[in-house]
Amino acid sequence: MKDLLTWERSNQFDLITYIPASESHRRERGFDPVWQMYHQVFELKSLLIKADADKPQAQKNRNERLKTPQTFSCISDHIYSEQTKVLIVDDIYTTGRTILHAKMALKTIGLTNIYTFSLSR
Repeated sequence: MKDLLTWERSNQFDLITYIPASESHRRERGFDPVWQMYHQVFELKSLLIKADADKPQAQKNRNERLKTPQTFSCISDHIYSEQTKVLIVDDIYTTGRTILHAKMALKTIGLTNIYTFSLSR
């Protein structure tokens, strides 16, 4: 955690958001795994909603992951400046499909200066 705090202090972002769990996944586990991992390091702003999918990403093979349709939408229709520097944090980067879909959703509210951070790849 110390290294992550150091990294966060050396990189300035206007907004930091995270890849949320779907409502059913959150209910099943009792918490949001990605929020839980990062909320003590970053001041997280909830910008995305994830719809329930046919099955969790972890249960899909590479081909199924790449074919996953868009499951994210934005919580608000507030339009941000294109200069707003935003960081998306996630737990695991496998194919990049989740991050791609999250970026596409954020672009609908004007966010285009987007960076990502994952603990594992």
